[in-house]
Amino acid sequence: MSWQHLRTGKTLQQRLAQLQGHLAELNAPRSGLEPGRIRRVFPRNFVKINHQLFIPLSLNSIRVFNVPRTQRGIRVGIRTTFPSRNAFRNIRLVGVGLNYIELQGKGRVPSRILFPLSSVESIYRPRKRTLKGKRGCIRRR
Repeated sequence: MSWQHLRTGKTLQQRLAQLQGHLAELNAPRSGLEPGRIRRVFPRNFVKINHQLFIPLSLNSIRVFNVPRTQRGIRVGIRTTFPSRNAFRNIRLVGVGLNYIELQGKGRVPSRILFPLSSVESIYRPRKRTLKGKRGCIRRR
């Protein structure tokens, strides 16, 4: 499968402007998780969440909730610049922008995780797991 169909041609600011009003959870380098609604997205550098201005390109990740699931995408693993303990080793890549990537979150609540490219070290295809010792044996009773 090709990565070309995932290209959006948008910047992180433009994508966040589309998600204005959604509940978001910011993962910042020194302050941990900051939950809140995306109130306003400024054209250049800032996004307003809970009466605070954040610079999206300086964040580790932005998780946006209540975004519908999609079937398009590629299963990938993401290695990040911050400690993530293999949380992104098998996740669906659904968009590649000019300065960010977009992943479909796991779990019951539909969400998207936006990563600025500055917080991504590498993207790789996860290997398929093989079952050791399970070669199609037939059980006899």
